[in-house]
Amino acid sequence: MQQKRFDAASSDVPTIINAGESHMALVFVLDVSGSMNGRPIEALNAGLNQFKADVCKDKLTRDILDVAVIQFNDSFSVAQDFVPIEYMDHMQLEADGATKYTAPIKEALKMVDERSRFYRRSGTEPYKPWIIFASDGAPHDDITAVAHEINDAQTAGKVRFLALGVGNFDSKSLKQLTDVVLRLEGTDFTHFFNWVGKSMRSVSQSAPGEKPPLPALEGNVYRDTSDI
Repeated sequence: MQQKRFDAASSDVPTIINAGESHMALVFVLDVSGSMNGRPIEALNAGLNQFKADVCKDKLTRDILDVAVIQFNDSFSVAQDFVPIEYMDHMQLEADGATKYTAPIKEALKMVDERSRFYRRSGTEPYKPWIIFASDGAPHDDITAVAHEINDAQTAGKVRFLALGVGNFDSKSLKQLTDVVLRLEGTDFTHFFNWVGKSMRSVSQSAPGEKPPLPALEGNVYRDTSDI
C-alpha cells in the first residue's frame, strides 16, 4: 500500500479554520485488510462520509475539528492528512491484504503530536486529540512496544485512544492497546459514527483541559466486556 499524504499547499484547502480558537484533532486508524472486503468496507466508507456530513451541520464543531484518516493492512497509508472536517475527502477505502497494527498506530501518535504542536504555534491550547482505531482481526505483528507507547501518551495526557472491534475482532489485542474497547455488532457503522459525532460536539462545548461528558452508546455499539 503506497503512503498518500494530502498536500494542502497545492489546493484551496485551508490549513486551519479560525486559527485563534482552540482546535481538536481526530485520527481514524482503519483496518482495510481482506476480511473487511464487501459489505464491511462499503459500510465503513458510508459511515465516514455520513459522519462528515452530520458534523458539518454544527458550525461550532465544524470549525474546531480537524480530521485525518489512516488505512492499514500489512502496510499503511495516510488516506487523508489533517484538514478541517468540511474539507475531508470523500472516502472510498478498499480492502485487501493482512493485518499489522504497529506502524499505523505509531504514525497516528506522531501525527497527533505534530498537530498539537502546530495548534500551540498558532497561539491556542488544543483539546486533547483522539485516535480511534478499528479492526476486525488479530495483528500479525508484535504490538507490545506500541501498546506501551499508547499507555505512555495517555498517561501523559497527550491523547485519548479508543478501539472499535468489528466482526470477529481479537478482543485480547485491542485491550492490550487500550482500556476503552467498543464492539460493533454487524456491519452497520451508523450508530458508531453518530456516537463519535456527538462526542465531538460535547468536546466543542467544553474548554481545553476539561473532561466533557460523553453520550451513551447506542444501537449496535457496546462496551466490550468479554473476559480475556
